[in-house]
Amino acid sequence: MEDNALAHYSDFTTLERLKASIPKVDWPPNSPDFNPIEHLWELMKSQIQTRRGHERVTSITEMKEVLRQEWEQITVQEVNKEISKLPRVMAKCIEQHGRNKFHG
Repeated sequence: MEDNALAHYSDFTTLERLKASIPKVDWPPNSPDFNPIEHLWELMKSQIQTRRGHERVTSITEMKEVLRQEWEQITVQEVNKEISKLPRVMAKCIEQHGRNKFHG
């Protein structure tokens, strides 16, 4: 998927994509509402702040462990809830002629 980031349009990237016969799929720029994982990252961030308060992570190893533990707490129901919002979010974007500044 290509969201208008410069890296997606470089000569190198375009050539490699064409050589590998990878079709181009345009994707609206700045469209986190269309990506359920973005909402799950926010959920994780909130849960980590709730659990840890102002306690800082002191190493990359510790950060990885905190993130792994929190990721394991996310339920299938939470994932499905975010996925189920997509039709409404997409309809809202279409209604607004492609603009998605409404944060679905």
